[in-house]
Amino acid sequence: MSDYRLSLVQNMVQVFSQPWTIKKASDSDIISESALLDFGDVLRIHHCFSREPFSKDKFEFALEAVLRTSGVAAELAQRGRRGYDIKITGRNISLKTEAARAIRVDMLHISKFMELGGGQWGNNPKDLLGLRRQFLDNLEGIDRILVLRALKKGDPDYLYELVEIPKKLLERASSGRFEMRAESTQFPKPGYCYVEKAGELLFSLYFDGGGERKLQIKSLKKDLCKFHASWQFVPPQQNSV
Repeated sequence: MSDYRLSLVQNMVQVFSQPWTIKKASDSDIISESALLDFGDVLRIHHCFSREPFSKDKFEFALEAVLRTSGVAAELAQRGRRGYDIKITGRNISLKTEAARAIRVDMLHISKFMELGGGQWGNNPKDLLGLRRQFLDNLEGIDRILVLRALKKGDPDYLYELVEIPKKLLERASSGRFEMRAESTQFPKPGYCYVEKAGELLFSLYFDGGGERKLQIKSLKKDLCKFHASWQFVPPQQNSV
């Protein structure tokens, strides 16, 4: 075995010998005890080879494999399909990740919930009605929304958590308050749909008028979401060769 191969094996052995902290909600119907361990091992192996947070495509493939191993029916959607990413026990699940440098523990920010394709969108505030309809139509094909959040990124440890955004919460956008940012130099003009309760902001939809034409979810209060599981661990000391 070459020195480099030996160092890889040593890193793998090291990461499994280190203590870690894992938690799951007792009422989680997504993460079982075995899935908690197996998904955590995937995260730890990933960080044997990368300092970058777990990406969305890795999240999709890992969750499918872990759930299948634990006996749960799971199947990824076809690539390019709009809406859900995976079927779990026959239900359509949308998977998102959050790993921004300025991530907040108490607030969720989904930088790309969906693409905003066709439809009228210029500088008329009424155009925001059609953009919101695209969002609500997209929700109709989704049963649940899971978000894998990278709260700590290896300095000195990693911390991931899996939370669920209630679909009913997002559906409250149907009565949200609009604001188009007419002063923006972007075209089409960006805008917001604010979702509030008794004057308190619950979250907002941000219609990003940049080149990607995407919809973001901003300032969503974490205490409105369901916690499923978390994984905290120290990465291995990279062996030099």
